[in-house]
Amino acid sequence: MRSFIRLIRLEHVTYAYPDQTLPALADFSAVIEPGEFVLVVGPSGSGKSTFLRSLNGLVPHFYGGTWAGRAEVFGRDPLYCAPRGMADLVGFVFQDPEAQFVVDTVEDELVFAMENFGVPEGTMRKRLEEVLDQMTIAHLRRRRIDSLSGGEKQRVAIASVLALQPEVLVLDEPTSQLDPQAAEEVLVALAPPQRRPRSHHRSQRAPPGTRAAIRRSRALLARFRRAGAV
Repeated sequence: MRSFIRLIRLEHVTYAYPDQTLPALADFSAVIEPGEFVLVVGPSGSGKSTFLRSLNGLVPHFYGGTWAGRAEVFGRDPLYCAPRGMADLVGFVFQDPEAQFVVDTVEDELVFAMENFGVPEGTMRKRLEEVLDQMTIAHLRRRRIDSLSGGEKQRVAIASVLALQPEVLVLDEPTSQLDPQAAEEVLVALAPPQRRPRSHHRSQRAPPGTRAAIRRSRALLARFRRAGAV
């Protein structure tokens, strides 16, 4: 029986999108330990989004192309499980939040995935209130999603993923549509509960561990470059 390993591991992954002559990832390896807060940074085309998509099987199942190497996320193989089989484990927020909305109103969007996974109603209601508070969007719960600003949509998309309480949270440019203050607030909201500020005022500082995460991300970026990603 395969042992359950609580980490993310990619080993010698090479992946190319359909009709592309150069791989987006070339002989790429990385290990991320549980509890790490990792920022993946780098120039456009360096393979950042491809790496993130590989964690839940979007690459190669949704995008096609050719894959070689091995990936393991908390004991599961995304290549074998595909995105549906990884959905309860890996919460993925797209760069464009509108790409993942499926219903019309904020509250319905937040409970949609929980309903599909059969979360008991009492638990579902509790989680709903928790994510509304965590992402400070309680005032939006009755709003139509198409009436929200870009930043509000970003918060709702993150909240909808958090509601499933995934083991791994993957965000592709989660603050791209937010102003600097709102971006800081989202980073604070995403920090583990024990690391969030105890006061109720809006924090102007990123959560503890962000500097270490930046150092970690630089090391990860170096691996992108060494691996020959474009």
